[in-house]
Amino acid sequence: MARTLSRESSHEERVARVREVFAESGVNSYEQLVNRLADDAPLLSHEDHVMMIGATDGSPPAALRPHQPPEMMVVIDGETNEPETVREFDGQPLYSTPGVDKKGSQVLYSFTTLQGLNDHLVAAPPHDIGTSNPDSLSELSYYYEDEDAGGDWLQNGPGRAWPDLRKVPRGFLHTQNWNDIISSVNWCRWDVSVWDRPNYQGSQLYLRAGVTYFHLSQLGWNDCISATANWGRRF
Repeated sequence: MARTLSRESSHEERVARVREVFAESGVNSYEQLVNRLADDAPLLSHEDHVMMIGATDGSPPAALRPHQPPEMMVVIDGETNEPETVREFDGQPLYSTPGVDKKGSQVLYSFTTLQGLNDHLVAAPPHDIGTSNPDSLSELSYYYEDEDAGGDWLQNGPGRAWPDLRKVPRGFLHTQNWNDIISSVNWCRWDVSVWDRPNYQGSQLYLRAGVTYFHLSQLGWNDCISATANWGRRF
């Protein structure tokens, strides 16, 4: 009898915990749960774009992440460096995008200013790696918890963004969140950006359309993403 009561008590505690988590997430009914599961990221707004620009106004947010060295050479403001050189920029954001150098080798282009990244994107070939026909791909961008597009996934529709992945529920019962979870990104018709701090703060990784990034660890971006955006366009 005591063992049965113990099992019932444990089950009741689990039920109470699930109810508590749902209540904290604003889910109090079956319809609200269905709506939450069907939610897409909110549309990018004017305020979002202001925040993206404001993140580079010279006053970086507190507790910037240390940079993870990529598994390839890194070109910082036009100068080719060993991967570990990114450590010298801890305490300041870097704005990066993968590409290929003049020798055809894959490299990570990184810049100390957002303007530097934008200038590079304007000058770079539109699809220096990946498919030559991104229009054949889905408009949805997918983010996965595991490498090789494995495990649970999250998506952005075009022109939509998740500004704070700490507030985006994850898992069957939505008892977890998507902060610091993403390890791979599936290819998409449109360009995608991810940030390592919430609300488009910290460092940014700009991913060109038509490319599948099966291993974000190769770019030094595994399990460190706190915000995402599907631009709904190509640079």
